[in-house]
Amino acid sequence: MRCAKSIWLVGVVCAGVAWAVLSASVAAQTLTDPYQILAKHYEAMGGLDRLKAEKTKYFEATVSVMGLEGTVREWDAFPVKKRQEVDLKVFKQTSGDNGEVSWVVDQNGKLQIQKDEVTLKKRQVEDLLANYEHLSRESKYFIVTLRGVEKLGPVDCYVVKIANTINQDVRIEYLDTASFIAQQSVLTTAGMETYTTFSDWRDVGGLKIPFRQETEIKPIEQKQVVQVTRYESNLEIDPGLFEPPGEDVEDFTFANGTSAEDVPFKYVAEHLFIEVTVNCDKRQWVLDTGAAASVVDSAYAAELGLETSGTFKAVGAGKTVGASFVKLPAYSVNGIQFGEQKVASINILSLFKRAGLDAAGILGYDFLSRFVTKIDYANRKISFYDPATFEYRGTGKVIDAPLRDNLFALPMTVGGKYSGSWSLDLGASGTSFFYSYAEKSGILKLKGVEGLAGGAGGYFSVRALKFPSVEIAGFTLGEQVFSVPLEKSGALGAREETGNLGNDILRHFVIYLDYERQQVIFEKGENFAKDFPNGKAGLGLVVADNGSYEVFFVAPGTPAAKAGFKKGDVVKSINDIPVESFAGVIAISELFKAETGTRYNMEISREGVPHRLRLTLKDLL
Repeated sequence: MRCAKSIWLVGVVCAGVAWAVLSASVAAQTLTDPYQILAKHYEAMGGLDRLKAEKTKYFEATVSVMGLEGTVREWDAFPVKKRQEVDLKVFKQTSGDNGEVSWVVDQNGKLQIQKDEVTLKKRQVEDLLANYEHLSRESKYFIVTLRGVEKLGPVDCYVVKIANTINQDVRIEYLDTASFIAQQSVLTTAGMETYTTFSDWRDVGGLKIPFRQETEIKPIEQKQVVQVTRYESNLEIDPGLFEPPGEDVEDFTFANGTSAEDVPFKYVAEHLFIEVTVNCDKRQWVLDTGAAASVVDSAYAAELGLETSGTFKAVGAGKTVGASFVKLPAYSVNGIQFGEQKVASINILSLFKRAGLDAAGILGYDFLSRFVTKIDYANRKISFYDPATFEYRGTGKVIDAPLRDNLFALPMTVGGKYSGSWSLDLGASGTSFFYSYAEKSGILKLKGVEGLAGGAGGYFSVRALKFPSVEIAGFTLGEQVFSVPLEKSGALGAREETGNLGNDILRHFVIYLDYERQQVIFEKGENFAKDFPNGKAGLGLVVADNGSYEVFFVAPGTPAAKAGFKKGDVVKSINDIPVESFAGVIAISELFKAETGTRYNMEISREGVPHRLRLTLKDLL
């Protein structure tokens, strides 16, 4: 089963075109041996000899995805080499594999060499599948089992499961019990399920090719239809076609030399805000390595008169969120001028406002990947360097951090026990284990404080836990609080790494993000040894649509619960000072980080009825 890898677009998946070549045969009786079923399956495809004789192939197809229409072209040289070009008019992407490394050129022309552990394992699995290793009963890499016979529509199908010992990917093949033709293929990977159905079979040189494929990716509900218009087998392909481009995109200029240094940023609620100018309009944007592409707020995009194209679901920290493509006109950041870029348009302003923040957009991978970025948290300074001329001369620790889905992945150990690869996410205020790792390691069973966290796509349940130490880049920090998502959805539920590394830990350092070399450099910051206070109320506040400060969660067993707070309460005053006198909901939340024993007399309104509650702060963990 030869499958082209998936292509990641702006935090969503546009499934790479995968081709199974099948033909009809007739089953004399119901079979129980999955290896015998697979043997008949490949016999129906034209036989292993004919399949192995296909050394190269090329196809063209029309594609409908994300509300966009376009074309796809793909070249393959077995077992591994490939090149795919997707053209959706407003969105273009080219990806490939030269047999040694995978690479992708995104919608803005940025080249990325993919050498992270997850990609390397996926390449190994694809190579073994292409060499039919899964047909061997003695294989140390594949576990093949028969789940039984199920109906897929009117067709009875053998359901064959192919798992492996290399990564977590699982393939489920639905094979017609009469003809052994594949009706559907389901690939489960990183919390997502890709369902592909095949139709419009045609004979090509002794092989049956499904000229139509319909794919649905869950849980993001993205659908894709591919109709092949041309297919060629065993043609000559220039090997250079599989190589990554020799030159990278240059879509920015520095006002002075090869850097923009000591650019000030605001650090509010553990988020980094930097000033961006679009069409002479200056607004605050969030700096976020976790954004696979830059994002402009949909209302701000409309204000700028930008035209949106396509609709798709992006995976946020919460669940999924609707998005579109837009062309962001030339913009500037202090000392840097950018040309036009294709970015995502998402309704993010409403989420920020509920948290008491204001941002017109997010500067993500499309911006940060052009530079070596130095962030000095303690002094609120950020510097951008041209990677072609950057040379590090400091005494910090240089860490190899290969990019996966545009995020740095680097090693970290928590509590001297929980070690693994962590995604570095400037857009995350806190640090969180991913659900899959927490479930596998037993962390989900640990006791902590229940709460809610917010992100693109909405709110989700979490549990806060305290661990005695954190070891990263050769440095050791003392006690730190981590969160664990309690549901397997959104970005924190789907990924295969250990967790998401946020600003609550990064703020102890000066860090350098080097996308060109796929490295991160850590230096001790001026706040390295600082003990940052945590909340001691168990109370979450948001800004309601009418501007009032509303309770959106109360953690069980915490001071807020004991004081009698309930979800929906509206805070009117604190120690007889009207809430309007405070500098917003963030400033009020900071009050709840005061010393244990601090008391606040709170006036609230519950369904229009005034109440007075006394809140006494206490360490929660």
